[in-house]
Amino acid sequence: AAIVKKEKDEATKISEDSMRIAAVLSLPMGVGLAVLSRAVVGVFYPQTNAMGPTLLSWLGVASIFVCITLVTNAILQADGDEVLPIISMVIGGVVKIACNLLLVRRPELNIQGAAIGTIACYAVISLLNCIFIHRRLAVKPNYARAFLRPLLASLVMGAAAWGVYGIVYRVLRLAPDSGRLLNLLALLIAVGIAVAVYLVMIVLTRSVTLEDMKLIPKGEKLARLLHIR
Repeated sequence: AAIVKKEKDEATKISEDSMRIAAVLSLPMGVGLAVLSRAVVGVFYPQTNAMGPTLLSWLGVASIFVCITLVTNAILQADGDEVLPIISMVIGGVVKIACNLLLVRRPELNIQGAAIGTIACYAVISLLNCIFIHRRLAVKPNYARAFLRPLLASLVMGAAAWGVYGIVYRVLRLAPDSGRLLNLLALLIAVGIAVAVYLVMIVLTRSVTLEDMKLIPKGEKLARLLHIR
């Protein structure tokens, strides 16, 4: 709508905000899966193959690029450029096939090659879409502002989750007959603290604005509670 009304600044603002909000949501989930993959697999699939946690770590990273792909596809389509997302996805598909052919056949990687190929596929699609958006919009979006702050907040959160889980697991392991229950308790504690750390970090880094909070029910009250301006 902004593009049709020739509101170039507003069109860029909507596009940049969309990418930033996608990053705020996807980055902590992807990083969380990556750093807590062993705990997650231990709780839900204790008898799985030993490669399970490693694959989940790779796919946690891939999920971030999948989310960025979805929102950048939508931005391009809203601009009337429905062909460009198809081009980027075809190129990403070729990258995926090439990675599978080159990596899965290597014994030291095996099935990990498919997960790495998924990361490469969606990373290429996301990058190409961002290049297309930069070239198409009259006012260029600030990708550093859209992605770097949520990335910093997510990395700090991931470090906290990994550290807390390791400490709690070592402490609780002293208890008799622990096993799967120990994993679950340590995981819940780590996730709870990670959520708290992430909320603090998105406020400190200003990854979320008051305008963003107004988009959710009772968001303004939550914004005042978190001192988001």
